[in-house]
Amino acid sequence: MTSRRHVTLRDVAREAGVSVRTVSNVVNDFHYVSSETREKVEAAIAVLGYRPNRSARSLRNGSTRTLGLVLPEFSQPYFAELADTVFAAAAEAGYKVLIETLGPGGDERIADVVGDLAVSTDGVLVSPTFLDGTTLAAEDSPVPMVALTARRIDAGFDHVAMDDARGAELATAHLLGMGRRRIAAIGSALGFARHGRTGEARHRGYLAAHATAGVEPDEALAVGTLEWTQASGYEAVRELRSRGAAFDAVFAMNDLLAIGVLHALQDEGAAIPGDVAVAGFDDIAMASHLSPPLTTIDPGMRDIVDTAIRLLLGRIDGSRTGQGEEILVPPTLVVRGTTHAPS
Repeated sequence: MTSRRHVTLRDVAREAGVSVRTVSNVVNDFHYVSSETREKVEAAIAVLGYRPNRSARSLRNGSTRTLGLVLPEFSQPYFAELADTVFAAAAEAGYKVLIETLGPGGDERIADVVGDLAVSTDGVLVSPTFLDGTTLAAEDSPVPMVALTARRIDAGFDHVAMDDARGAELATAHLLGMGRRRIAAIGSALGFARHGRTGEARHRGYLAAHATAGVEPDEALAVGTLEWTQASGYEAVRELRSRGAAFDAVFAMNDLLAIGVLHALQDEGAAIPGDVAVAGFDDIAMASHLSPPLTTIDPGMRDIVDTAIRLLLGRIDGSRTGQGEEILVPPTLVVRGTTHAPS
């Protein structure tokens, strides 16, 4: 057999013409699989050269006391902090955590990653924050799964997430309440789909705050960025200046963008918050240590994780059945020096 990429449960399922759950049942020696189906799966395993994790497989007769965590990436501080929070909450419940990242093409890979984790875990938490959708269906998932995102994958899964739209509305309303009327939105814009529903929801919140205040937002002040990074925030300010767009406040759709905005404004000598007030989103650890400290949205990460693990453990022990729930955790505005000068 020629060398190829790592063979996944999903590959075996396609070859055999069955679901990922069925392949997992065969690999884990579950006895209610028909002999005909088992033969098809075992033939596909032989053809593709799939190698199941035998030590994990031996554990499947009982509990592995292990959860899986699937993240888009680690380059964003939010996801690193999310992983730490999951580790802590899982440990309190007596579980360990295995972690995988999706990387590029994550929407196509998520089913494979979940399928592989299923061999050695009792359940999986997945955070496809920037994904618009996936072919992963609840009936095909080998183990219980909870999505740490607003509903964008199969409704059969439980979804627990921050309320992106409400958080953006709180941040923008705070800026409007300061008397700022030309508020730049950096990170996403109308028709800018790079960050999927997360960006769309935060932009909706930005617009909703304006509507509530009776202020017409200037579309020229909305800047979409390919990445939500410091460099992108810095360049967005430069782009606004090159357009000749005047603004007295910025809502950045995550804290890294906001940090880049602060650097750009400071490089041009703008007073913060006197000339331009700035608010971010996520309340990452470094936000409170900037100069000035960043006003931002605390998405309620620990509440999100605690709720998700509670739902997942309920699926694992069978105390929860039926259709998935969707729970949005309320965000909190954290006011700091970028919008409120110290007295």
